[in-house]
Amino acid sequence: MNRERQIIDDYRQLGIVEWDGPLGAEVTGLDLRQALAPEVWAEIQRAWLQYGVLCFRDQQLTPAQQAEFARGFGELDVYPFMRSSDAHPHVIELVKEASSKTNFGGLWHTDTSYLPEPPKATVLYAVEVPEQGGDTLFADARAAFDDLPPSLRHRWAGARGIYTPRLVHGSTGVYGDADVQAELGARYGDEAGRAEAEVEHPLFRTHPETGRKSIYCSLVHTLRIVGMSREASLPLLTELSEHATGDRYVARLRWQPGTLAIWDNRCLFHYALNDYHGQRRHMRRVIVRGDRPR
Repeated sequence: MNRERQIIDDYRQLGIVEWDGPLGAEVTGLDLRQALAPEVWAEIQRAWLQYGVLCFRDQQLTPAQQAEFARGFGELDVYPFMRSSDAHPHVIELVKEASSKTNFGGLWHTDTSYLPEPPKATVLYAVEVPEQGGDTLFADARAAFDDLPPSLRHRWAGARGIYTPRLVHGSTGVYGDADVQAELGARYGDEAGRAEAEVEHPLFRTHPETGRKSIYCSLVHTLRIVGMSREASLPLLTELSEHATGDRYVARLRWQPGTLAIWDNRCLFHYALNDYHGQRRHMRRVIVRGDRPR
């Protein structure tokens, strides 16, 4: 971390410290159990739009308090493929037991981009983390878009893709096996049909608040380009995905118990590392409703 900017309100000191790397910042001086002054909320929102992901250390949050913080960013949503926590209808518990091999989110993606209106934000809270491993990587798809060759940007400027949960949650998807679903706590049941649904979104998305464009397609959520087969689409989807997640665009969040992070799904990719076999990891997740990508 290399730079700190501070503001002071009537109650507390708020600091914003940039992460080492191309994105992300840590917010200090706040207890998220307490009501935040409007000026503080405004600064958090401004920093979030700038840095893409913010983290808050040493928090002691109940599920309800986590959800209430997330509500400051908009209307809460429900993830369709996991059971909600008994403690709160908008919270899901993400637990990888020491005996489990498969983790949740272990591929580069933007959360649920296969929905008609994907969530704009994800709020993740660390309850229990392994002694080593279990970090999350974030990639700045805005900067990656800016660095695309102009000829590629122009050629595919209006291209749209078919997005689907099938590649992950479908019967032949990454999490399609019943034993894997049981490990993850997935709930399919009457949602099974939704795992095969398809929706159309642009490959390059314009952020509704900042106006910046970003790469929005991924190998795990984008089935194909409209008007093309999966096979014909894969070279471009692979090129864009690998470019967007190149090292120059990536930052790492090292979790600690009590760390809360919120990231912008409209312009970032993320990847939950699965490098802690034999150790337990317990996270709580809330998502904030977004709008249709344009």
